[in-house]
This record gives sequence, structure tokens and C-alpha cells, in this order.
Amino acid sequence: MKFLIIFCSVCALFGLNYAAKNPICNQPPGQKGGPDLMCLALVPSWTYYASSNDCRPFFYGGCGGNDNRFNFKEQCEEKCKD
Repeated sequence: MKFLIIFCSVCALFGLNYAAKNPICNQPPGQKGGPDLMCLALVPSWTYYASSNDCRPFFYGGCGGNDNRFNFKEQCEEKCKD
């Protein structure tokens, strides 16, 4: 019985850890800004690719996008990388 309780607790902790990463890390990777002249900034940023479990640099255009955008590689890896 103790084993079952410990096993379920460990599974729950891993589940919480996985769930905490998903909202941002499962969003599409960042892309350079769109055709609008207001979105032509070249802000060095990092984005996470869930398909390859790595963080890659890109230039954020300054408009729109999603939360899968980080200022530093370390932030990206800490938040998303397994």
C-alpha cells in the first residue's frame, strides 16, 4: 500500500512538472515579424521547438506572436527543455 501511495505521488509530481511547461512550450515557434512596417524590428530572441526539444535563435519583429519567445537561451531551456 505504501508503494502505491509513493508511486502515485511521484507520478503526480512529474505530471505537474510536465503540465507547467506545456502552456508556453507547446505554442508554435516564434517567427520574424509580418509584412506590416510597424513589425520590422529585429529583436534577437529565442524560441522553443517541441518537435526537436531545443531552443533556437530568431529575430522577433516586434508585433504579435505568442509567449514562446525568450530573451535568452537559458530562459528558454529552463522553461521548456526536458
